[in-house]
Amino acid sequence: MKQLLLIFSAICIALSSYSQCTPDASITSPGIFPDEITNLDEAFVGQAYSTQIDVLTPLDTSVSLSGLNVNVTISNIDLTSITGLPNNFTYACNPPNCSFPGGTYACAEIYSTVNPTQADVGYYPLVMTTSTFAINVPLIGSITQLDTVDYFFIDISNATATLEHLNASTFKVLDVFPNPVYDNAIFQFVLGKSEVVSFYVLDILGNIVHEKKINSNYGVNKFDVDISKLPSGIYTYCFKNSNNLISKKLIVSNF
Repeated sequence: MKQLLLIFSAICIALSSYSQCTPDASITSPGIFPDEITNLDEAFVGQAYSTQIDVLTPLDTSVSLSGLNVNVTISNIDLTSITGLPNNFTYACNPPNCSFPGGTYACAEIYSTVNPTQADVGYYPLVMTTSTFAINVPLIGSITQLDTVDYFFIDISNATATLEHLNASTFKVLDVFPNPVYDNAIFQFVLGKSEVVSFYVLDILGNIVHEKKINSNYGVNKFDVDISKLPSGIYTYCFKNSNNLISKKLIVSNF
């Protein structure tokens, strides 16, 4: 009896070690949020991490059977795994079994069990696998479809170390993600004061193929650029503020 109580106590402690996410009921369109462009929150060295993925599961959808599109009812979509997470990161769902009934709101929280360290700095592409169970399928009755969501990533940055020592002259450009890039590139930089920063992308001949002015804020600034129309090759991207010009390499792989 004592052993059972100890096991029950351990389970309760494990279940209470994270705060269960609350689904966002303000979402009006079925899908996964945030989207590919917004992506997940950035993680920082020395800080606990938590980010939420919200889901509004569709009640029905259209599938192709023998070349014909037919409407089916979604019974449930299960989140079966999230791979690629950094060390000491895990996830939990609401509902807890990560099975999301059709037409309902749900969420998954990705969180750190130990604060990221300097050794964890980097980009972590994630792969979410799902299993969709559909019913009311003509002639068949029901089908199960396996899918993956592979556009999410977690960026663990040491920018907080920079922020702790910011002054008016601080200007640091973080590495672009992903690199090589084939669609959207995520750029980040750190400033010690608010100012206008010029951004350029140059081809191998030095021609400017993209440019923009950024009304930047104190601290970490982040934005994305659509490079899907650029030919594959090696480019240079530059940031210029009132005192410095910083350039780095960008590899584009649009096949």
